[in-house]
Amino acid sequence: MKILDAIKNRRSIRKYTNQEPASDLIKNVLHAGNWAPSAGNSQPWEFIVVKGEVKREISQEFYNFAKDYIPKAAYIPKDQKARMLEYSKDFGGAPIHIIVSYPNLNDKEKKEEALKASCAAIQNILLQATVNGLGTVWVDGNITHSKTVKEIIGLSDDRLIAGIIPIGYPDSNPPAPPRQDPELNEKVKWLGF
Repeated sequence: MKILDAIKNRRSIRKYTNQEPASDLIKNVLHAGNWAPSAGNSQPWEFIVVKGEVKREISQEFYNFAKDYIPKAAYIPKDQKARMLEYSKDFGGAPIHIIVSYPNLNDKEKKEEALKASCAAIQNILLQATVNGLGTVWVDGNITHSKTVKEIIGLSDDRLIAGIIPIGYPDSNPPAPPRQDPELNEKVKWLGF
């Protein structure tokens, strides 16, 4: 698969089969994450792979937040709230989660660099998963700031969570949402050409 095909075919999957991917496929996507670019080749990311009871505890923490948040969220269309609440119970049934962490540095610029590098690692993971026939979704927001989740996974205070990636075999294939400015007439500024 060419890289642009992988980029265009990647979807945020919110429903998974109960088939668990083999550990070699998971390790393959982690290798892709580990080859992400980083400032000064710092490679600040760490990966935590969870399943079973640990995964269930993280899912419960997510649901505890979502069941109060989603019904009140004005930006979520009413006809999608029930589906989103169902997804939030267990991240759509994904059998495995990959949690990407980065250092909680005192230096603001270095901390931002570490986050950016970890986000590049996440993107590599998402793309390699697509190539491997797996589905993923990049989960951010409240759950990545949860002290409970950090306790569940044993993450020390000197690390932060860049994202949680539910991963498994997709049980749905949503259509691609349209791109804003698909011809890049407004999002690109050309200087010196």
